[in-house]
Amino acid sequence: MTHTPFVFIVVAEDGMSHEHHSRLRGGDVTTVLRRAVGGWPAPIPTGASNLHLWCDEDGPAKSRRPNLVAGLLVARLGGGRTPLAGPVAITGRRDGTAVSLTPAQIDAVLAALTHCR
Repeated sequence: MTHTPFVFIVVAEDGMSHEHHSRLRGGDVTTVLRRAVGGWPAPIPTGASNLHLWCDEDGPAKSRRPNLVAGLLVARLGGGRTPLAGPVAITGRRDGTAVSLTPAQIDAVLAALTHCR
């Protein structure tokens, strides 16, 4: 069985970000994202064609804490002011599919996050 490395960033409700490395079995990105956001992953619209941002679609209904830093990041990436609740996962995007972040994407996301804190 082949395990593909999958790299993504999670922005917690307190604004802290963490880089995660996960091994995918059979390409199951959804399971990894469900664990990361604490629920069913819903895409967050942005203007970044090479990134996907994900949140728990039921975050507000679950009374999750607001994620102000992730909200500012979405606005910085051209997605407008979106109130977000709970952790937000950031992945790469290729042809509409979530893929592992590249080192350049990680650097760009972390640089953008420094302006959001």
